[in-house]
Amino acid sequence: MACRRVRPRRRVGVDPYARTVLFDVTIGELDGWSWVRVVGDLDLATMPALRSALDRTDPAAVVLDLSGTGLVDPLALGVVLSARLRSTRRGGRFAVACPHGPIRDLFEELGLVQALELVEEPGELIA
Repeated sequence: MACRRVRPRRRVGVDPYARTVLFDVTIGELDGWSWVRVVGDLDLATMPALRSALDRTDPAAVVLDLSGTGLVDPLALGVVLSARLRSTRRGGRFAVACPHGPIRDLFEELGLVQALELVEEPGELIA
């Protein structure tokens, strides 16, 4: 019996990477707050994108949403702290939205809970 080589079928018009988001930063507005949402890991390679996004926000009220983030490299926290400093020096507020989990644990272990306004989700800031 002869062995036949079968070629896999390609789906025409479907991008196999369309559903995979490795890293994304979006800027929006949420009831007067500049809302910066991060999806993906925040590390040395993605820090410049976050810094650029935070620099484009109005420092009066900024919320950094890390609910879509699985990993935060401790080196990347410098970007977060400098954005907080920029906001507070101009009389604004800076908050970080992250649910309980490894990222919140990192903030607690490093003693940043006292320095940052932490909330579970951005909606808590509207009240």
